Amino acid sequence: MSRSTRSKFMLLISGIFAFYAVLWGIAPYESINFPSRLILDSLDWPIDNLSTPLDKNTMLLSAIGAGLLGAIAVFLGGIVAPAIKEGNKTIMHTAISAMLVWYVIDGAGSIATGVASNVVFNSVYLALILTPLLWKDKEEDTPA
Repeated sequence: MSRSTRSKFMLLISGIFAFYAVLWGIAPYESINFPSRLILDSLDWPIDNLSTPLDKNTMLLSAIGAGLLGAIAVFLGGIVAPAIKEGNKTIMHTAISAMLVWYVIDGAGSIATGVASNVVFNSVYLALILTPLLWKDKEEDTPA
């Protein structure tokens, strides 16, 4: 996969994260928060609390989490995708480190709270992010 293709793939991932952040971020707005409730209930499989209103703490933490996810989307699309296209290894390595930190902290917290199913979802997201960061094309393996 060329650097250009990998960069475009990262932009797509960024867009998916931004969309997900918007859906999650509407949790505090009870009249329109069905997508947020569906996301949250899906993370704690099986879907069995969809009709239950979200409590104040869940709404607050969803707003905070969605804001951070939105920031990650901007980071991936605005900094990491161009770095992939340019072959900027420093930014790419930093992005890998940042995503691994997120994965470990989020995963450990998910397991500690009894919601290990969230680790499965996070593993998919991590794989999507790492693919364009770790994939190398023939140009990168050839010495100059």
